[in-house]
Amino acid sequence: MIDRIRRGVAAGGVAGAAYGLFTWLVLSPAVGYLERAASHGSGHGHGGHGHAQEAARALGEATTALVSAGGGVLWGILLGAAFGAAYYLFEPALPGGEAKAYVLAGAGFLAVSVAPWTVLPPVVPGMEQLYGPSVRVPLYLGLIGVGALVAAASVLAYDRASAARSRRVGAVAAALPLVALALLAALAPPTLTGGEAPAELAVAFRWLVALSQAGLWALIAAAFGRLDRRAGRRVPDSSAATPTGAD
Repeated sequence: MIDRIRRGVAAGGVAGAAYGLFTWLVLSPAVGYLERAASHGSGHGHGGHGHAQEAARALGEATTALVSAGGGVLWGILLGAAFGAAYYLFEPALPGGEAKAYVLAGAGFLAVSVAPWTVLPPVVPGMEQLYGPSVRVPLYLGLIGVGALVAAASVLAYDRASAARSRRVGAVAAALPLVALALLAALAPPTLTGGEAPAELAVAFRWLVALSQAGLWALIAAAFGRLDRRAGRRVPDSSAATPTGAD
């Protein structure tokens, strides 16, 4: 198990570095742009800023972007460690053959990101949370549990349906548990308020966040699979090392 966790940490470091770079170059500028758009939309814009104020604002944005990039690296390492432990525990039950790592990555993305977003969507700059951390944190953890159950049900449904019928029927059966998340998203009460930024930009920002998280999981799966295969090739054949006879 320790070896798998190490590979997961290494894969998470690689994926986290790419994610941190993406956060620095794309997400952070997008957040800054949306914050300015929301400020102008709510009539809070100010003209005539001095050079010192503009420099301070630029320095603050650069610092925030750098901190966000570092947080992205740490987030990738944390997810990679959890990925390695989960792969060690659940690998025999995962479908997909050589694509098992990607199946697990999809389940992780579903549990850690998609399920919580059904009730607690990504906060667009200019919006505010309706509830405090004492409510959001337990709710977020509970939604991760719901997402894990949905992912497990989806994998189990695929295994049974594909074994009894075909892979196409299995894919349909695997999609059925996802309906629960869609219903949850439709029935969940709002948890955000405000939102002076243009609606099109807000939607684009949420898609950008979702795609970046999906890409992070995909990179973890790709790097982990390559490291795991390389480690498997280095393991000597035990049958060849066993003596064929005794003196």
